[in-house]
Amino acid sequence: MSFFDLINPFSYVTPFHADGDATEESVVVAADAVEAEAIVIEQIEESNADEETETEEEEEEEEEEEAEDKAPLIKEGCGETLACKSLKHHYDECAARVENGSSESCAEEFLHFMECVDHCAASKIFAQLK
Repeated sequence: MSFFDLINPFSYVTPFHADGDATEESVVVAADAVEAEAIVIEQIEESNADEETETEEEEEEEEEEEAEDKAPLIKEGCGETLACKSLKHHYDECAARVENGSSESCAEEFLHFMECVDHCAASKIFAQLK
């Protein structure tokens, strides 16, 4: 008995999934090529049905996942309040001086303005949370 007598010509090894991802190896042993082809087609159809179910589940999760973030709009509105407008004015004056060649940093003015905006927006943002 030779090595070639041990090989069944109707055995098919399918180490890769239809979309190219590596999966567990499966061996199909059939009496003839038609039966083997039918078994392979059945496995592919089962695999495709599983993928369709997973895709539908992922789409449902995406629809439910994210609501619109209202924080940027709330912060923008707080930046226009009377309390924060004066701080924004100081920051804008500093930024204009820097554009004209001043070597100063506007970090202090910016931090004061953002502190005012955050203080105003915090209670409004947390009131929006579910």
